[in-house]
Amino acid sequence: MTLNLSKTIMFNHHSSVKNPVYDLVGVVNHSGEINYGHYTADCKNPINNRWYCFNDSSVSEISMGEQLESSSPYLLFYSKK
Repeated sequence: MTLNLSKTIMFNHHSSVKNPVYDLVGVVNHSGEINYGHYTADCKNPINNRWYCFNDSSVSEISMGEQLESSSPYLLFYSKK
């Protein structure tokens, strides 16, 4: 859930790389084949820190740990700490 790049990035004087630690805030999932399929999105609400799954016209609260194990992540979105 946290991405720490401090061991893989060479630091310089620019402030944006002094603390390269990021929190996962969203996941786009894909099911199906490369030419067709279905997409869903899992997003973290920044106000209550709960995760929600967006699937067409439905939204449901999820446990993100369990969701990541059972999903097919296509895109990951991170926010700098």
